[in-house]
Amino acid sequence: MVGSVTDAEAQFPISALVARFIERLTGLSAAQWESIQQAISAAGTRVEMLEASRNAAVALAVRDLISIAQFDILYSPFELAIPLESLEAPPDLD
Repeated sequence: MVGSVTDAEAQFPISALVARFIERLTGLSAAQWESIQQAISAAGTRVEMLEASRNAAVALAVRDLISIAQFDILYSPFELAIPLESLEAPPDLD
């Protein structure tokens, strides 16, 4: 059935913030990917880019449930390439 939501999707919806992050992630340039990889390496973290991206998306999804320090660790490699402010929804104009 086209356009239907599965039970799993209904239980775990993707927030608009996470959706915008993923959209921006897919459009990054090679230089931006390199800057993210350098930030991951500089932090002494040994994770694959896919895992780091997933961690950042999860951090966005549960931001209000984790500490600021935890969020910063998970999202900081992406901060220069995808600033948090750029993911905020634009204000509704009447």
